[in-house]
Amino acid sequence: MTLWSWTRTTLRGLSKDELRKLLNLPYVIESQFYTRLRNNKTRCTLCHRGCIINDGGVGACGVRFNVDGKLYTITYGLLTAVESRPMEIKPFFHFYPGSTALTISTWGCTFPCAWCQNWYLSKYAFPDRGEYYTTDRLLAYLDVTGDEGINVSFNEPTLLTEYCIKLFDKARRRCKHLSYNTNGYISIEAASKLIEVGLNGANIDIKGGRETYRRWLCADFDKYWSTVTFLYKNNVHIELTYLVIPGVNDQDYEFIVEKILKDLGPDVPLHVTRFHPDHLLINRPATPISKLEEIANYAKRQGLKYVYIGNVPGHPLEHTYCPNCGKIVIKRYGMYVVKVDLERKDDVYACPNCGTEIPIRGSVRRVERSI
Repeated sequence: MTLWSWTRTTLRGLSKDELRKLLNLPYVIESQFYTRLRNNKTRCTLCHRGCIINDGGVGACGVRFNVDGKLYTITYGLLTAVESRPMEIKPFFHFYPGSTALTISTWGCTFPCAWCQNWYLSKYAFPDRGEYYTTDRLLAYLDVTGDEGINVSFNEPTLLTEYCIKLFDKARRRCKHLSYNTNGYISIEAASKLIEVGLNGANIDIKGGRETYRRWLCADFDKYWSTVTFLYKNNVHIELTYLVIPGVNDQDYEFIVEKILKDLGPDVPLHVTRFHPDHLLINRPATPISKLEEIANYAKRQGLKYVYIGNVPGHPLEHTYCPNCGKIVIKRYGMYVVKVDLERKDDVYACPNCGTEIPIRGSVRRVERSI
């Protein structure tokens, strides 16, 4: 049975006059991503859903509303999490490995995933809960955490895009990396604005094939994939995360591998990740590790060079191996880099054993730990 879990929002219970009062809040601003239609309707252009929203109505994401033919967002700096996290936990394995990012989130989501493991943020939207951060206040927090970058995660980061356009524009003067952990349904228009202000990394969920997107997400795979390929072609570092869910998308891996090889190439990392029961799929079994290994081995046989298994701490496929000689060049345990064995010449990292180039964006923090 297919289950959907759309964002529940207190905005839907408000009259237009009550919505209008929200315009006085510092984190409620007019969105730059919409077009005006007849009868005071608006079409949101932030994501590929393109919601048409009536005057006094709310979008599918639960955080955007129309008042008098103008579209507003409640998430301009309204944050539900602000914390330092390792890049490996996101997971980014080829994007500034060993470093950390100041990680932020807000409310809401553009997808109705029944298996969401951050449902307490993505499946709710409250305009009166969370904490407001100006961009300057958030950037000042970097002096406390010492993070090298900023990552937007936990709920769908698309919903912080107006805020991130200003934040990233300021942050790129001091941050090495600016990234999204996203479902990839952001519009080309919005993605272009983020690239202009410094977005240089994206870990993107790949949730299955066309039928999985249609049936479980009420979404169009080809629209999603158009954003993935757009980001890739515009020099944004891409890593893909395939959460393998028994009975939902665990048979989609041949299609997924084919699309990656055809449109992105063999060097794009694929994280084959274990599902644990959560949210509406609490009675669904965890993914068998043997299934993850079957998918990972298939992907490598087909030509993907960097395939990882996630949510299985201690698994051999947490490590980065040289695709030529098989040497471990980055050793990990869970979210931690425990050993780096790479040679560097200029901006290129290579296997010290055979000299094969290992594609890494940015610097590798050489953390030496024994386990």
